[in-house]
Amino acid sequence: MMHFWKKNIVAAMLFCGAISCFAQNWQGEAGKWTFVGQLKNPEDTLIMMPVNNIHEQHTVLKKNGMFKFTTKLTEAEEYMILSPAACRNEPGFSIVVNAVPGEVLTAKGFCNNDKPADGLTFGGTDFYKYYTEAYKIQDKVQETEDAQSAINFVKAHPGNEIAAVFVGAVGCYDPDRLNELLNLMPPAIRNGRMKQFINQEIEDAKEYVQQKERDEMLPEGSMAPEFTLEGLNGQPFSLSSLRGKYVILDFWGSWCGWCISGFPDMKTYYYKYKNKMEILGMDCGDTKAKWKRAVDEHELPWKQVFVPKGSQVFDDYRISAYPTKVILGPDGKVLKTVIGEDPKFYDYLDKLLK
Repeated sequence: MMHFWKKNIVAAMLFCGAISCFAQNWQGEAGKWTFVGQLKNPEDTLIMMPVNNIHEQHTVLKKNGMFKFTTKLTEAEEYMILSPAACRNEPGFSIVVNAVPGEVLTAKGFCNNDKPADGLTFGGTDFYKYYTEAYKIQDKVQETEDAQSAINFVKAHPGNEIAAVFVGAVGCYDPDRLNELLNLMPPAIRNGRMKQFINQEIEDAKEYVQQKERDEMLPEGSMAPEFTLEGLNGQPFSLSSLRGKYVILDFWGSWCGWCISGFPDMKTYYYKYKNKMEILGMDCGDTKAKWKRAVDEHELPWKQVFVPKGSQVFDDYRISAYPTKVILGPDGKVLKTVIGEDPKFYDYLDKLLK
């Protein structure tokens, strides 16, 4: 599963010395997770970041033909491994792996852009003994929305902690069978070091399923739900006050790296089409002080409102990831929703507003 926010990690980069053999008996360090990659890709740099906090980006350089990254880790979580191009939203590869404290993950092979993990062989310490097969099964569950392959694998490897990595995929794509998977895990796994990871995956999967259900309720062409929220001046601001122009609702937060990276292009298009459209920044997940500070710091010229925690707006607009941009017509109807910092958003604006 891919998620886009959460806690800080204290990280450090360690470069490989002269590692004479990649297929060695790796030894993990307590309270740390290590990734070692021997990739055939031409890149001499990788970007590592925890999925739940993309501000924690770490640049890892190739040395002696390998990448090595070690970070302090107290709980299992997901990490993204990206090429620099993918980090810039250009064609490149990215994969999400399971980071577990005390373990070493190795990856050998070639990452292509479309199916980056297909060309990799994983290994390392005991937790990752079956990771190559498990990773492919995660993908299969996502593609088929059928948990049977994951169920079969866990039955074939009873009591193996690797079962925890299937929770997110099964919970999202075959939620009716999630309990079957969980019941196959002995208490030692459910309540052991993977407990917090499993519980978080269950909660994230529930949110994903709810979001899918909500998505079906807000089709393009439907009337955008009305709201009144606090503006920068402390006064209430209503969506209906913008009727008559095209409107972009930009759901963002100061903690969201992809949101911040998109501001330069947003400014370009704001000035290009400001006579035809309005942008309304919808700050989420910040305190009011952080929201106002971020608006000043990034010199955002468009209108802004603050979306408080628990607001009905999140449900009304089906917000599950950031940034999310909802484009409304002059009549207040939804024209398009774009999730992520996607160049297609700007292509759409050019076709719509020229």
